[in-house]
Amino acid sequence: MKMNAAGWIGVIIGGLGGLIGMTVAIMASPVFGSIFALVFIVVFGGVFWSFFIKPAMVRSKLAKTGVPATAKIVSLADTGVTVNMNPQIKLTLEVTPPMGAPYMVEMKQVISRLDTASYAPGNILSVIVDPNDKNLIELNTDGGGSSYGGSSYGGGNTVAAQNTVPTGPWAGMGADEANKRLLDLNTQNVALMSSGEPGKAIVLKYTWMGIYVGPENNQVAQLDLEVLPQSGSTFKAQTICVIKATSVSKYQPGAEIFVAYDRNDNSKVTVTHS
Repeated sequence: MKMNAAGWIGVIIGGLGGLIGMTVAIMASPVFGSIFALVFIVVFGGVFWSFFIKPAMVRSKLAKTGVPATAKIVSLADTGVTVNMNPQIKLTLEVTPPMGAPYMVEMKQVISRLDTASYAPGNILSVIVDPNDKNLIELNTDGGGSSYGGSSYGGGNTVAAQNTVPTGPWAGMGADEANKRLLDLNTQNVALMSSGEPGKAIVLKYTWMGIYVGPENNQVAQLDLEVLPQSGSTFKAQTICVIKATSVSKYQPGAEIFVAYDRNDNSKVTVTHS
């Protein structure tokens, strides 16, 4: 979470207050004032390093070398620290990189106090990881990363020609082919929404495909579903669709969603509210 203007003003005021306090303390009592000054510098410097300098260095490195991946929240804990009235939490994540086996990693993250629901165990997060250092990771809040751009249905941002899909069922697919498939899927899904049978479904698995759509960084995901038709037996199906960035947490395993399906071909299913 990036510090806003109010947060920086608070840091600056706190630093100036500490400097004034050190000066007054040293003038009043050189020995005890010097001890106070040393303690202040160590404490304030440690906090400034942990919350500002180190995260900025990580962001700078990952902006150049990082690759997008997904991470499942295994557990979280409150650290008891707040920054600009927002809590810092400790996350245990199961990261699925574009290549290689999933692995576990821990990280601390300051989150908005209004967005705590997005960090429940089981939720899937978009992250940026260093391919050379698995422990170097940050949440991908802006669709960044050097290996893969965005992709869109008809216009908007498109995948750079030299890039490939990093993860999911299309992993390794070239950008041009991925864009073509997205356009074809969009056409099929729009038709299915208008002619298909409406119903509900339970999400069994959410697989982010490493593709973002549009300036809002909506995710292209494959959903494994248990479809609950209005009449007839339940059945399992898969669908690839675009999920709004603000709604990703609503499409995690166990969630009930709205779908449309072909009554003559149960393999054709699409999400109707994303």
